[in-house]
Amino acid sequence: MYRVIEADIREGLIVPYPAEKIPKSGKVLVLIPHEEKSKPDLEEIRNLLGWLRTDIDAAEWQKSVRNEWEDRI
Repeated sequence: MYRVIEADIREGLIVPYPAEKIPKSGKVLVLIPHEEKSKPDLEEIRNLLGWLRTDIDAAEWQKSVRNEWEDRI
């Protein structure tokens, strides 16, 4: 059985929060997420947004697609 808790590292000690009941002894796996702060690449975002179609009304498009499927039934 596994249990996941969230914790901080303070002065080299692992401090769980909220105060979880942790066994006095046992084995643990420690995962330390990489917290490097990076700025988003605006050019990459613009390229990804270029795939979106902005020349249509999304609600109208959904209605037309739904109508096509209803006509098939």
